[in-house]
Amino acid sequence: MALMDQYTLDIWRLGSHGQAPPPAPGSHEAKLLRAWWVARREARQELGSGGAAADRAAAPSAGPRADRDGARQRASRTAPRPLRRRARRA
Repeated sequence: MALMDQYTLDIWRLGSHGQAPPPAPGSHEAKLLRAWWVARREARQELGSGGAAADRAAAPSAGPRADRDGARQRASRTAPRPLRRRARRA
């Protein structure tokens, strides 16, 4: 049975019993995605807040290369790599 067939059957069944219809399929996904983005942003802010300054203050500098490598490590820790789109199937 297809998703819309099941949803239509559920609407009819609940309507015949005088109950409220169920939410449409996929209607909650936007809320879940938004909550995920908010949690991700908060986690990035936590990792970025104080982490870079504390690393810099705690570790003695070994020269410009050490500073550059440390910045690269901090950047990789706080910024996730960009998402890549999947190739579409023909």
